[in-house]
Amino acid sequence: GMVPKGEKVGRKPMRNTGRKAPSSMDGSRHSLSSGTLNLLEEYRSSKDRSWTAADVRGHIVEFCQDQNGSRFIQQRLELANDDEKNLILAEILPAVKSLRNDVFGNYVVQKLFEHSNDDMKTKLKQTLVGEMVELSSQMYGCRVVQKALERMNDEDLIKLLSEFHVPVLACIHDQNGNHVIQKIVEVVSSRSKTYQAEDKGKAVKFSMELRFILDCVLDNIVPLSCHPFGCRVLQRILEHCVESQKSMALDCIQKSLRVLLDDQYGNYVIQHVLQFGRKSDRDVVLNIVAENGILGLSRQKFASNVIEKLLKYGNGDHRNAIVREMLKIVDDKTVETGRCSIVLLMVRDAYANYVVQTTLDVVPEGKDKELLLQELRNNSSKLRNYTFAKHIITKLEEGDVNVNPRVG
Repeated sequence: GMVPKGEKVGRKPMRNTGRKAPSSMDGSRHSLSSGTLNLLEEYRSSKDRSWTAADVRGHIVEFCQDQNGSRFIQQRLELANDDEKNLILAEILPAVKSLRNDVFGNYVVQKLFEHSNDDMKTKLKQTLVGEMVELSSQMYGCRVVQKALERMNDEDLIKLLSEFHVPVLACIHDQNGNHVIQKIVEVVSSRSKTYQAEDKGKAVKFSMELRFILDCVLDNIVPLSCHPFGCRVLQRILEHCVESQKSMALDCIQKSLRVLLDDQYGNYVIQHVLQFGRKSDRDVVLNIVAENGILGLSRQKFASNVIEKLLKYGNGDHRNAIVREMLKIVDDKTVETGRCSIVLLMVRDAYANYVVQTTLDVVPEGKDKELLLQELRNNSSKLRNYTFAKHIITKLEEGDVNVNPRVG
């Protein structure tokens, strides 16, 4: 039965882009049978909310393919006893392959993983065997995979993970699959950390389940760090992995820091290194800044963010060292005398001025800070002519050095 004219296929209208909105993101809309449509209509218009899954028996799969119907089944799963859940599962299992990548159906399949007992989970797990990689590349299917990974017991999780061992790099490069790889890093790491308290051996053994991802990532560290999805996987590794694995990743990244510093994606990896890494990692970044010159790096869109993170997560010594770099004198044709301090050039720049603002915020009290303030105050009249320096002047005049943080 076709959807009657004027019948809404319960989906929020897409923003008007001038194109006709497709009936679904991936063409998986099915026209619902007239019996189901009548039942949905009755459900929608009924003021009485005491419906259960038993009231729509025989129509559950089609309910899952409708926005309101899907919400109803999801709500039932949250409230239902095992009998009602089993009734829902029995109808859904034969159709699960089409539902899990359906714009509305996928949410029901996710809910099933969340609210099912061990026996039901086993049945659900069997529908995933041999399908994990394919599902991970699907727009809605990848969400079902992520929910399943969170809810599986260790033994089932390990079995399903083995399906990713060969295609891991392709998954990382995939716009949907990369979210699944990120989730694997998160789930395996958090379970390993939970076990650490009770059983060191078990914790280590379980964390080894991530070796296939780590080996792949560390063998391809620069291309993945510079990749829009690869950089996310690296960020998750630095956030979640157990210490020994995190150290392996940090050692590996340390060798390539310079290349990544001003890359549009790599810079995010370095920002994570500064936040989650060790003092030695911050030392290496500081050395790169000193060797390559703070002025040039601060004027770069991405590298300037990295320097701000070094200031934020570094210690007092790192911060004072940055100030000393800023106070170095360089030749510059744009100033009358032909020479001036780097900081006076930085405050005029669209990006570098933020590095100066952050420095003023975090640098510890002491000689270096005094010299920096003195240099800025002595030149405040010249700075007035520059758009970006104005923030800094205002602050110095107020005698309040806490400058507005950068937006974004």
